[in-house]
Amino acid sequence: MQTMTFGLISGVPFFSSTKAYTHLTGHRLIHPIFHRLWASACQHKHKFFFWLLLHNRLSTRNILRRKNMQLPFFNCVCCPSNLEESLIHMFLQCNFGQSCWATLGLQVVTHNSFATFGHFKLQLHVSLYMEIIIIICWCIWMQRYDLIFRGVQPSSANCLAHFKKEFALVILRAKNRHKKNQCLYG
Repeated sequence: MQTMTFGLISGVPFFSSTKAYTHLTGHRLIHPIFHRLWASACQHKHKFFFWLLLHNRLSTRNILRRKNMQLPFFNCVCCPSNLEESLIHMFLQCNFGQSCWATLGLQVVTHNSFATFGHFKLQLHVSLYMEIIIIICWCIWMQRYDLIFRGVQPSSANCLAHFKKEFALVILRAKNRHKKNQCLYG
């Protein structure tokens, strides 16, 4: 019978739950955006929201359809197109979503979320690019929420105003080395 050694300190074997977990599950490579997400200066609710977005777990209408939820329709509520509401559509393809990105001077160049966020990083040229991406996604989502549950029509101007309020809070949480470069967004 073979024994497993998870580490040696001065020749004495010791157990580490981290080493055991790594040994049993193997090492997974994850996209760098996840490291940047958890290191961001955003509030925890924004980080968790964006993590759900990246994992395609937000309750969009196409996901509710897959869960057999009965809704009057499954089309995007933020645009007049007859396309089913999905994360890719809402944040990257929808005219409303694209107009919200445009208020920050960002152009959607592809419909692959990870590639698009990489392009946004290049377009922004600021150290808090991840925070900007997270907060504008949150604001687009909240505009949708306000339309569905409060009857408030979404607009890119409202989205920008909400972004400025939320980003001002991010600036307060950010380290001093980032603050001086971000005044144009807050």
